[in-house]
Amino acid sequence: MAELCRVYEGVELDSRLAALELTAKIVTGAVEAGEAEALQCTDNDPPMARGMTRYFRTVRVLREGAAVLGWTKDNPRNLARTVSPNRDRAVVTALGDENTGRPDVLPSTKYDKGVMVIEAVDANVQLTLFDLPEPDDESLPSSVTTWVLLYHIAEDEIRFELSLPVETAGGYISGWRERLIFPPLPREPHAHIGDEEENVAPDIDVAVARR
Repeated sequence: MAELCRVYEGVELDSRLAALELTAKIVTGAVEAGEAEALQCTDNDPPMARGMTRYFRTVRVLREGAAVLGWTKDNPRNLARTVSPNRDRAVVTALGDENTGRPDVLPSTKYDKGVMVIEAVDANVQLTLFDLPEPDDESLPSSVTTWVLLYHIAEDEIRFELSLPVETAGGYISGWRERLIFPPLPREPHAHIGDEEENVAPDIDVAVARR
């Protein structure tokens, strides 16, 4: 499915974030917090520790910052979402490939995603085709759009973007309708890399067996 992708940077980035009821300070602060927490890990931690620690803290600080603007949270089937005040948008966090944060190429998630994420992308596709009515009750609407805070850990910088996915391939998110690209964050030259690639965010469904 070929999609036209709108890219926002600079002043356009700030105005689009405002329309989404977010700020660059909140999103950037979450990524910075993830980096700071990941740097506390050492070689004595398990191999996945640095990547998972980064993910956990990024999600937490995003939720804490967005809460000031009325955002809430939920965790359907262990998918950690940050939910907008009108409950019509949600943000999830994922590790991206080397194209993340580069406006001239399309990124992909680094790893294939769980069923919940794939279903969310499918819902985004439907929302680009139809205007679905909002429900009368206060439950999370079926017409929620799911955005992805995608970040890539390079040797000397972190590139990240808040983007709206509309296509998957082989379980990977590979197509986007909008990309809000942030200025990269510099990293210390001695910062560890490598085991960052072991970060598989826990967005998979958990099967519960009956006794």
